[in-house]
Amino acid sequence: MSVIRRALKTSAIATLVAAAAVTAVNAAPGATASTSLSASPVATTSSTVNGSITRAEVLSRAQYWVDQKVPYSQTAWVPDSLGKLYRTDCSGLVSLAWHLGSSLTTWTLPQVSTKLADLDDLQPGDALNNIDAHVVLFTGWTDSSHTVANIMEQPKPGYTARKNTYSRDYIITAGFKGYRYNKIVEGTPTAPDAGMTDLTGGNFGGSATADVIAVESASGKLFYYPGTSGGQLGARVQVGTNWGSMSELSSGKFTSDAHRDIAAVDADGKLWIYPGNGDGTFGTRIQAGTGWDSMHDLAGADVNKDGKTDLLAVAGDGKLFAYPSNGTGGFNDRVQIGSGWNAMDEIVSPGDLNKDGKDDIVAREVATGNLYAYPGTGAINGMSTLGGRVQIGSGWNAMTNLVSGDFNNDGIGDVDAVEANEGNTGKFYSYPGTGALNGLNTLGARVQIGSGW
Repeated sequence: MSVIRRALKTSAIATLVAAAAVTAVNAAPGATASTSLSASPVATTSSTVNGSITRAEVLSRAQYWVDQKVPYSQTAWVPDSLGKLYRTDCSGLVSLAWHLGSSLTTWTLPQVSTKLADLDDLQPGDALNNIDAHVVLFTGWTDSSHTVANIMEQPKPGYTARKNTYSRDYIITAGFKGYRYNKIVEGTPTAPDAGMTDLTGGNFGGSATADVIAVESASGKLFYYPGTSGGQLGARVQVGTNWGSMSELSSGKFTSDAHRDIAAVDADGKLWIYPGNGDGTFGTRIQAGTGWDSMHDLAGADVNKDGKTDLLAVAGDGKLFAYPSNGTGGFNDRVQIGSGWNAMDEIVSPGDLNKDGKDDIVAREVATGNLYAYPGTGAINGMSTLGGRVQIGSGWNAMTNLVSGDFNNDGIGDVDAVEANEGNTGKFYSYPGTGALNGLNTLGARVQIGSGW
């Protein structure tokens, strides 16, 4: 667990998000700009500013920033799903979650909340606050003995909004106290489908059709959704537990066998590879690195065309790096292949999108909601391995949890995504690839493949 620093409260942090133009390594980077998300609501909002709010809505509002991977800053302001701006630091996240009229601080949040007598009194939607250092949103205990807490937080410079776990010992040692918003509606929400997060796609089973792996937000359970005909998904199968503290799930053939694996980052920043068994389940994990909690938007792609899946990731300063796979669950020295990538999010690789034999990249521009394809060039030599980007969609700020793969088994990469408009039911759509990358939309008409995501 990272050491909490007073700098979270006092230091002046430069805005992390670069301008919309993404440049190659040797090109002049764009000017920096204030963080701005043009995004649509993720769930029906029944509360008003500074009004009563249910625990379910508190968690939904915080989850929105986690899904958007909002970068930490004490100078930037980002809208909630309704367009209201909040400061992108730790207390800003809690202020957003509680739907407050302004972004308070760790010192002033107690003015609108009540300190709890005991940690065992905590309920989802309450806060854990050390007024001198850091505040997080409590989302539940992982066990009946209340030894480990699930939380959401805006952690520190260089990191994005995320889920994490705090041990009870750490909570006590670090000086956290429980606080309950004075206008919260009591009762722990329950729902048959709590929504899915951290989606990743690929051929995890025995068929040629791509499947989906996803984490259930409320339970932390890992589910395998086998792909069927027409880009549809079959009945899900639980293949893991305690995945609530894992993030940045991505897929690829990272080990020496033919099965597709999962890469994921734990709360301590360790990178793990979960070797696939070829049937939607996974074997004993392999540690592949440390310090990965400073990276975001991981994506697996064979960018150097050596037959092994490499790992792409964006650093806190917006540099895009490729980590060439060594084929045994580890990675060789990274190579910078881009800059200004804090302007982008939802980075995925559908594989060969334009049918030229090279893996391509798809990413959403945060400021505009435009979707872009970056054709792979198949070289890693210190220069950019990605060709000039092509806009392939607009209005993608209404979508979240992008996932890629050949879901309809036509040899062309597709993109699936969850619609995040107000009032919907988390509808899941598949956008089939067309195989053309010529400045026109390379994705065909979408098909709904699920709801409640």
